[in-house]
Amino acid sequence: MPGSEYPEGMDSRLHRALDRWSVSDPRPLVGDAGSRQYIRVAHAQLGTAMVVLHPLDTPEKADDSYFEFRALQAYLDPLLRVPTIIHTDDEDRCLLVEDLGDTTLERRLVEHPEEELAWAERAGWLLATLAGALTLGAPGHAFFMQRAFDQAKFQFEWDYCRTNFFEDFLQKEPPRWLDRLMEEAHASLETRAHFFAHRDFHVRNLMVHGDRLVVIDFQDARRGAATYDLASILYDGYWDWSREAGRALVAPLQQELGWNHEALLEELTLSAIQRNLKILGTYGHQIVHKKKALFASAIPRTLRHLRGHFQRMNHQDGVLASEHLLRLVEERLLSG
Repeated sequence: MPGSEYPEGMDSRLHRALDRWSVSDPRPLVGDAGSRQYIRVAHAQLGTAMVVLHPLDTPEKADDSYFEFRALQAYLDPLLRVPTIIHTDDEDRCLLVEDLGDTTLERRLVEHPEEELAWAERAGWLLATLAGALTLGAPGHAFFMQRAFDQAKFQFEWDYCRTNFFEDFLQKEPPRWLDRLMEEAHASLETRAHFFAHRDFHVRNLMVHGDRLVVIDFQDARRGAATYDLASILYDGYWDWSREAGRALVAPLQQELGWNHEALLEELTLSAIQRNLKILGTYGHQIVHKKKALFASAIPRTLRHLRGHFQRMNHQDGVLASEHLLRLVEERLLSG
């Protein structure tokens, strides 16, 4: 494949991957909120495959996402359906993986809402496996169990939300009572961080492949509360689950943990408040700094989730603040 046939400006790592693995016709895909690049390529035997370019180290920061993805793929693969790695290139931080298509769980639910309960049951089984077998089988010295949702991590994520959602997106400061509430939530959640957590478990990080869900984007896994991943998908910024489907998400995890409803709900509410505020920071950053409008609709939905958490807590200041933020967000989005 002569070099002159490559498009001008192509990443040199992709250029080498096409030659090395005898694939062709590169078509870049729109990435997620991360810094990885995804390129669909033609593959002689498989039809298509995906080249994934992970970030390289910089003088300021080492990036371990490539090696962490490989290690976690090997750990998860026996119990969960995860992308199959076909070829690797450690020096270029480049992978050739199976092409799972374009159907995320979000897209499947939009196109076939009548299937919601069935997919919720499958996702619920995944949640129970993450908090059950994958937690019990994780070596204590494994890198993903050595890093945890601790006070430092929680504070980093709250500061990220303050900066990117409140200050940059809304151009206002959060209420002071919320700082105090988050301190209390962080202190409680840190003591509960004993379980394997995917960390970004939502309907855009689950791919529908045949009749199964494939888990992607798991390289940031760490030790967290048992309800962290449940909070991520039950109060998802991209989908509103029906009550029946919500119960199907919760039931397998509750059975795995052996907790009563009150104990589960207490922790779930704390996890959900922390997670929803964290993800609002991500949405704000993607819209303001990355100019990615596809995250816009997730902000009102996430604020409605937040209002619901405060309602369950009978926290009137939180309910009023959530409603006020919803109005501000609508004005901000309408103004462009």
